[in-house]
Amino acid sequence: MSAFRLLLPLLLWLLLPTRLLAEPAFYHLSKGDRQFWLLGSIHAAQASIYPLPDAIERAWAQSRALVLEVDMAAIPADEWQQVASLTRLPPGRTLANEIPPALYRRTQEAASRLGLPPASLDGLQPWFAAISLTQRALVKSPFSGEYGIDQHFANRAAQGGKPVQGLETLTEQLGYLASVAEHQDLMLAATLDELPELDTSFAAILAAWQDGDEARLIALLKEEMAPPALQQWLEQTLLARRNHDWLRRLPALPAESFVVVGALHLYGEQGLLALLEGAGWRIEPLTRPESVRAVTGSASD
Repeated sequence: MSAFRLLLPLLLWLLLPTRLLAEPAFYHLSKGDRQFWLLGSIHAAQASIYPLPDAIERAWAQSRALVLEVDMAAIPADEWQQVASLTRLPPGRTLANEIPPALYRRTQEAASRLGLPPASLDGLQPWFAAISLTQRALVKSPFSGEYGIDQHFANRAAQGGKPVQGLETLTEQLGYLASVAEHQDLMLAATLDELPELDTSFAAILAAWQDGDEARLIALLKEEMAPPALQQWLEQTLLARRNHDWLRRLPALPAESFVVVGALHLYGEQGLLALLEGAGWRIEPLTRPESVRAVTGSASD
């Protein structure tokens, strides 16, 4: 009888779906007398992903401040004016002037299918038109930014009076996105290719995030940015350059901050985990992801 009691849990472990066992990747960072928690975010999700694992909830309760990529609740009025200059075309220019006729027709058709007035995109930079179409498609999908990890904790910080700080300003973030300008036709075309499969693709990304499956998450996101020029921009500018900027800003963050950034920022040779380890931070995984990155925790303080 005792042998059966030992065998049954083992069989269940082998037979149960992985998602019941694996968890999103979540880390404790320490160097000297400073400590932070680091969680990779997915920016849209479903209510069913909550509550989050106990390790994340315990750390949130202990933390003294929330750090996001951008504190969207604290954007000054003059910065919104700068946002308009980054995302909109100069006066007298329209989207039809900026992209090939066939791509413009596809963009207008996609807008109509999504219930957007096609004219609403005419004044936008092509890269921002691509983002606008994706956001609209997410609104009509089973996923919502309301349940994104960053928004979830921003809401909780507001409710609990916990201070919030951004790693960068909104104009800095949009400036990085605008740097795709040389390849923005590719970005818009790739977005239009992806839109019909968005629900399926995003469900796969969400599942990989829930499992903390680093390799699968990277592969899926690279599939979305399939053209090589876009992959290079994504890896070198949108990820690596920002990661290095954030690393320099980390020492100025409030002590015991709970840091939430896009999950893809964590991984790879230029990912935050590798950069932090190289800078002497001790990294301790606090959850049980599907693929745990090899961190020794041996970096000197």
